[in-house]
This record gives sequence, structure tokens and C-alpha cells, in this order.
Amino acid sequence: MSGSSRRVRASAVATAALVTLVALTASAQQAARLVGISMTVSHASERPGPMDPNAAALDRQLRQQFRYESLRVIERRHMQLRMQEVGGMDLPTGKRVQLRPLSLTPSGVLISVDIPGTLQTDVRVPNRKQVVIGVERYDHGKLIVTLQPDY
Repeated sequence: MSGSSRRVRASAVATAALVTLVALTASAQQAARLVGISMTVSHASERPGPMDPNAAALDRQLRQQFRYESLRVIERRHMQLRMQEVGGMDLPTGKRVQLRPLSLTPSGVLISVDIPGTLQTDVRVPNRKQVVIGVERYDHGKLIVTLQPDY
């Protein structure tokens, strides 16, 4: 092999190593980045009752889509999760909602949502926007999980 060929080959190897290093660094930075996720569990009931003032924004969002007579917030929790880290909350049914941020892109964070035996889905949610997920029947109504990321 000539000296010129060795230099070209060495340059190509060095370039490939640099590209790999940059990709690994970007991947590590994304994995270390924290994503805030606010999760709210609410109950929309078919039975007459009060409208929880804490659920007013959700009521405005759902009123045209679902029939219910009362709405209340059961629990709110804010989590700081790294990519691939699992966080969650117990539902009043005894099941657990598990969240796992999968990736972060300009269009939003991709979140895995898993409720064993009930729901397994991935949702992409833009920063500070909400996604509402009807979970399961509960106490003459339905449980609703609202997710809102902040990153």
C-alpha cells in the first residue's frame, strides 16, 4: 500500500471514529436529559355530582366528546424522568400506570404508556401540550389520565 493510500485510509478511519463519537455523545446527552411529565388521574362519572374546580380545564376539553354528569381530579403527580426511565402512579382500581420517555424530537417527546392488562401505547406529545387517555371503567364512570410534558 502506498503512503498516499495509507493516509486516505487513516483519514477515513479517523472520520468514521469521529462520527461515531459524536453520535454516542448526542445519544448520551439525550439519555441524560430530564423530561418533566405532569400526570393527572380524573374520574368522569355518569352519576350526578359536583364538577371539581381542579378539573375545569379538562371539563372544557372533554365536554363535547363524552357524556358525564360529574368530574373530579383524583390525583396529580409531577415526575422528572430520564429517557428510558420508568415512572408511574397507582390507579384506584389497583392497577399502575407506567410511563417511560422513549425519545425527544422537535415534534415532541415519545412516551410509552403501559397499564398491564388494560393499555399499552406510545404517544408523542409536544412540549407543554396535553394528551388525554380514557383508561377504563370505574365506579359508574371512566378513569381518565392526562399527561403534559415539560422539557
